[in-house]
Amino acid sequence: MLRGFAHHVRNRSEIDTFVLATAMREAVAAARQALLHPIEGTIISVAEAAAESAYRLALHEPDLYRLANGVLKAANEALDRTPEQLPVLKEAGVVDAGGAGFVYFLEGVLRFLPDVAVRATAFPRRPVKQNVFTSGQIVGEFKYCTEFILEQSTCDTVELRRLLEPRSESLLVIGGKPTIKVHIHTDDPQRVQDIASKHGELTRVKVDNMENQHNVLVVDKPPSVRSIVAVVPGPGFEQIAYELGAEVVVGGAKNPSVRDLLLAVNKCLSDDIYLFVNDKNVALAAREVTKLTDRRVRVVPTVDIVGGIAGLFAMRESVKTQTPAEELLLAAAARVKSAQLFFAERDARLGEARVERGKPAAAYAGTLIVGETLVQTMTEVLTAMGARGGGLVTLYYGGAQKEKDAQRLSEEMRAAFPGGDVEYYYGGMKSVEYWISLDE
Repeated sequence: MLRGFAHHVRNRSEIDTFVLATAMREAVAAARQALLHPIEGTIISVAEAAAESAYRLALHEPDLYRLANGVLKAANEALDRTPEQLPVLKEAGVVDAGGAGFVYFLEGVLRFLPDVAVRATAFPRRPVKQNVFTSGQIVGEFKYCTEFILEQSTCDTVELRRLLEPRSESLLVIGGKPTIKVHIHTDDPQRVQDIASKHGELTRVKVDNMENQHNVLVVDKPPSVRSIVAVVPGPGFEQIAYELGAEVVVGGAKNPSVRDLLLAVNKCLSDDIYLFVNDKNVALAAREVTKLTDRRVRVVPTVDIVGGIAGLFAMRESVKTQTPAEELLLAAAARVKSAQLFFAERDARLGEARVERGKPAAAYAGTLIVGETLVQTMTEVLTAMGARGGGLVTLYYGGAQKEKDAQRLSEEMRAAFPGGDVEYYYGGMKSVEYWISLDE
């Protein structure tokens, strides 16, 4: 793909949106040409959707940043479709890994553009799956994944592909004289190497037995050291929890029942389980779960999702063989200050503060902070939290807020609190507009 893209732009001094789009098309065409049997539901499908979106947008969109955002959206939608295109993905319950890598590549392009605030995708959009293989999958006859570079080649890619095709599947022959790269799945890696070596010098040879890899991952998979269950208030937080190591996530607008938590515990692979409740109202139900299972369940009574994320970070940083004490995880959670910003559903009073229905307000440390606008309220609550002294402010947006709203508000807060740093991520909770954290 990179070769195809480079070939299209190599003699140009600058690239506009239309040239970018046609170069992306050339990249996909080059990749399809390199593949013996292109399969839909892989990186090819995602890249092609991105290229076609770029082409349609480029006909009327001169701005590279807006084009890139549209292309990224199309790539994400294509990635979500990959399980329907490739049954093995649907069986494993995952999207295509190569397609996901391509999406992250596009996100990296957006991050590299100058004067563009960091987007709300620092945590991957999707959970990082640890168990993507199922015991029903088989490796098949061609179990050796073989790769090598053919240098000083005396044949071209078409001829080499013709020679190797009868003994293979998943064949990739890339490049051209004098250097060709080969990727092949075969039942006889030595025979493949012998055929290729007659037409040049083999370097960087690598042979992997995929049957052994499958057995390690599925048949003889090692036991999990420990499992993590996390209760979260929205789909964005689900993704964050997965990325930070949670094996099972319990989501939803309402507090989970004892049954919900027990089912989550029973899904875990390990018998040693940490249950992050992330809401003081869930702690009691979580304690009941410990009485209903033979597994060792450690309830970590984090009071909110912000503290839960801090605890998950602390868990992630611990040595794998270590058993983190509940006190250490709670101490990490307590170091982070948190608040909620919401629109009042009714007229209310707390202490000296009074808020009218529909007006913005923030709850912090048992106090109510009221402002005329979201910006004013956010400024007031961050001041009360101590953000004037610096630190990392993180805004998790949900409710009626969109990414553009969170980005705009983050920029306002960076200007208001120049001594600190402000980031924003998608939380997806329905109950509040923003969860706010301050890590000093």
